[in-house]
Amino acid sequence: MQAISVQPPAGVGRRGHSPIPRRDEPMFTGALAEIPQPVNQAGAGGVSGAALRDGSALDELLDRFATSYPGGDRRAIASQWSKWLFHAWLSPTIAVMVLDGHSLVRQSADWGVRFTPDGRAERLWLGSTVLPTVRLPVERLLTQLVCEELGDAVVALARHSGASVNVFWSNAGNLVEHVLTRLADHPATCADRLARARQFLETPRLDGTRNRLHRPVIYRLTEGSTAPQRLRRVCCIRYRLDELDYCENCPLACRAGKPTREDR
Repeated sequence: MQAISVQPPAGVGRRGHSPIPRRDEPMFTGALAEIPQPVNQAGAGGVSGAALRDGSALDELLDRFATSYPGGDRRAIASQWSKWLFHAWLSPTIAVMVLDGHSLVRQSADWGVRFTPDGRAERLWLGSTVLPTVRLPVERLLTQLVCEELGDAVVALARHSGASVNVFWSNAGNLVEHVLTRLADHPATCADRLARARQFLETPRLDGTRNRLHRPVIYRLTEGSTAPQRLRRVCCIRYRLDELDYCENCPLACRAGKPTREDR
């Protein structure tokens, strides 16, 4: 895969305080500034795909991440944590699907994600660096990802956090849609595969089952604006954490009237 540039996410401190740069969730800058490149060793912080899919590693990882939000809502903490997971896991996976027509997903014991000491997902690791020689339709690769690996991980996250599966599917879909949008600016992008991947997000059902990544965001033109506003269909509930507020893509109509923390 041609190298794609993911800047360390910029963060914010607690509202009303002098902010020490803090990474609250991953972000992109530029055309695709730095999608983290996979590595071929798990390393000291590596967790296998199997442990992420069955949930056996989640409690310990969420507990480590939760130290950044003392006393915070477990559901919102898990939602924020999942954004890091999906960024490290899905960003390079989707990019390879569109650029090369391959999938980075392998047997669950042969891939995983590296985590930092504070529980943030850092990058994907692969047990083997050998890529398939046969290219597959991107919609088939996406279907396999959604119906198998990603589906299991979302169910496990909901079970271990108490948050709705819809929150995690929304976080995953928001990330995938964003990556596909930015890939349009990448010089190595295959236009046909990109169009097929975007069509996948417009497909409501997959072999008779619901496509959980169907239209994760909407673009709405508001009065007085010159460009459409990008909105999630489902709130990520990050506002439940005292350190955070509504995100810029929040679908909750009431967010504009929410008092700032300084006013409370």
